[in-house]
Amino acid sequence: MDMPKIKIIFVDIDWTILNHNYRPGKFDKRSIRYLSRMQKKGIKVFICTARPYHSVNQIGLLSLFKPDGLILANGGLIISDDKIIYASEMPVKEFESLCELALKHKVNIEGIRPYDCFLIAPKDKAIEYLFMAYPELIPPVKDYHNQKVIGATLFASKEYDDIFQANLPANAHYFRYHDYGVDIASEPHIKGIAIKFVLDKLGYTKDEAMAIGDDFGDISMFNEVKYSVAMGNAKEEVKKEAQYITKPVWRHGVKYIVKKLVK
Repeated sequence: MDMPKIKIIFVDIDWTILNHNYRPGKFDKRSIRYLSRMQKKGIKVFICTARPYHSVNQIGLLSLFKPDGLILANGGLIISDDKIIYASEMPVKEFESLCELALKHKVNIEGIRPYDCFLIAPKDKAIEYLFMAYPELIPPVKDYHNQKVIGATLFASKEYDDIFQANLPANAHYFRYHDYGVDIASEPHIKGIAIKFVLDKLGYTKDEAMAIGDDFGDISMFNEVKYSVAMGNAKEEVKKEAQYITKPVWRHGVKYIVKKLVK
């Protein structure tokens, strides 16, 4: 039986190479070192995550590992060889209207730029609650006017959902991921679409690509590669959509499956 001819690997972060059974999360350094070995053999490795750039940087991944590329904010920003090759920008007026609506209701917004972020008002309780769950540096406050952002985070409880959804454009993406956190973008950011863009841009085929993840957002990755892998700790619905199931993150599942399939 011929071995797969995998030339590019897309890897999620949280619960894939970052184990949240620890506080703060602990990286699976064995798997990360093995991915580095694959790079030396000429195989491209892209990180593919819902996190924006500043978050990936703050958690320390980029000091441990230099990927060939980053798919960030679920595909809202794509970086290859340290150059931005795609950015989904929110129209300036749309972002300003969102900020004005937030200030009117005394809630806060985080503007997400390609490499950093900012708040439109001083931190409040909602921000403190969210950053307890996702321990990162609280961004500085900046003027929200004339800002080019790829998306925004709304810090507000569920009681504000109807207000904000009613005032967003029809194609806007509104995704609540925490009791006090909502991702907002001008259009849905989908990992699978971003992977297809990267494959086309760099000249790889679906048959040469592998994707590894654990959560619902990773299913779209599986649809764009031949070799789809769910972590052993993945949600059951995600496992059903994958071609392979590897070991959990705490048993170095990424290293296990890459070693098994990539020769």
